Amino acid sequence: MARHRRETPTPELRCPTCRAELERFWSYCPDCGRRLEWRDTPQVTGTECYSCRWVVSDSFSFCPWCGRDIADGDSSPEPLKAPKGFKYERRCRWGCGGGVMYPMQHCPWCGRPEKWRYKGFQNICPHCSRGVDDWMDVCPWCGEDATGRDLVPQALRRARRLLVVTRIKDWNYRVVLRPGVSGVTHRSPKVIEIERHEISRRPRRNEISWNMLTGLILHELGHSFLFHHWSLTRTGRFRRAFGEVQKAYRVADSKWVDFERRGVTTTLPDNVTAYAATHPQEDFAETFRVYVTRRGRLRELFAEFGRKRKGIVLFEKFLVLHDYVRSLRGWQ
Repeated sequence: MARHRRETPTPELRCPTCRAELERFWSYCPDCGRRLEWRDTPQVTGTECYSCRWVVSDSFSFCPWCGRDIADGDSSPEPLKAPKGFKYERRCRWGCGGGVMYPMQHCPWCGRPEKWRYKGFQNICPHCSRGVDDWMDVCPWCGEDATGRDLVPQALRRARRLLVVTRIKDWNYRVVLRPGVSGVTHRSPKVIEIERHEISRRPRRNEISWNMLTGLILHELGHSFLFHHWSLTRTGRFRRAFGEVQKAYRVADSKWVDFERRGVTTTLPDNVTAYAATHPQEDFAETFRVYVTRRGRLRELFAEFGRKRKGIVLFEKFLVLHDYVRSLRGWQ
């Protein structure tokens, strides 16, 4: 009769400071940002790097974590596949013939840098382009801000200040810089993704258009606000003003939008901007952006609407948003 092996649970790995759950060989805690050390506490290999103090093998010629030369008389004269205490994931990308284990940053045999595909993560860090999740405050690989908010402090301060002045209650939204297209999804309505190339492609900070970036953030916050208060879309007043928000979305991602513009368009009588006419959800987001940018001052907005001969529908859109914001704040 075959004897079955008893299964033992994998021990939890937690940060010594904040007790957040960790993955093995992360360099930093994603919650508190503490610098981590993975020492040979279980005494599996009996060897640690003299520089970074992380666990290594006697057979290594280089530390796979910090890249230092640690070759001595015990080092293997030829690259091995998987010495004791380490797993074989793939061959070295530089062709030295040695095996490497995820997430080694350097080949332990030739010392050259390794690259990995971070498939288990939701996205990538705007600083080091390695894997991060949207809930992480600190990148577990480079220790920088995993959201990228430290790259856009001026635009975020402006957006937050405008929301406070407009008296819109915080709904615990989270702005993150990510590659791809700026936007918000129904699956994670509180996570606002901003295209990081708006920041990274400019060599100097004074080349960044903070007004445009603030407008972009406010537009995406409009989508997040609507997703978070989706019950508003089911009211008859909202549908009469904005239309059916669940209609097929066929707006091209490449369509140019002037988010820096504070004024309203003169061509479309029932929409605040030309982009607002592409879809009811975009209509609400643009209405939200202009409303917050103007600090909720409907008297000034309505005077501009009158000068530009806007239709009654546009007046109603801003009244729907204004009355709903007042109901959330509990105004009398």
